[in-house]
Amino acid sequence: MKKLLLTLIFVLTGCASTEFKPFEAKNNSFEGAGGTKLVVEGIDVWENGEPPRKYKIIGIIEDERAGGVIPKSMLVSDIAKKAKDSGGDAIIKMESNSHITGFISNAYASGNVYGNNVNASSFGATSAVRRINSRFAVIKYIQ
Repeated sequence: MKKLLLTLIFVLTGCASTEFKPFEAKNNSFEGAGGTKLVVEGIDVWENGEPPRKYKIIGIIEDERAGGVIPKSMLVSDIAKKAKDSGGDAIIKMESNSHITGFISNAYASGNVYGNNVNASSFGATSAVRRINSRFAVIKYIQ
C-alpha cells in the first residue's frame, strides 16, 4: 500500500516542465494600467492586469504539469523562481488552462465467512487526471 501511495504521489507531482524562452521585439516598451499583484519569491506576480509602470518583456515561460493539489499549489512559486533565475523583476499571467488526460480508478473489497454467514464490503472510486498548461510573460521594469 505504501509503495502504491508513493508511486501515485510521484505520478501526480512529477512530469512538470517549465521552460523559459527569450522574447525579442522591435518595440519592446510597454506601460500597463494596473491590476492585482502578489509578491512570490521576491517577484511581482500580476494575474489580473499589468504593472502601472514601464516595462519590457524579456521572455515567456511555458509550464505544463499535473493538475493535482500539490503541483497546482507550487505553480506560481516555480514560475517566480524561473523568472528570477532568468533576470526578471515580475511576471504577468497570460494564460492558464487544464484538460482531462485520463482517469484513475481503484477498488477495495473484503469478505469474511463466519460459519454459514458471509460478511462482505467494497469501495471504489474514479478520479480524473488533469494537466495544467500555463504561460507567463517575464518582465523587467524600466526605470
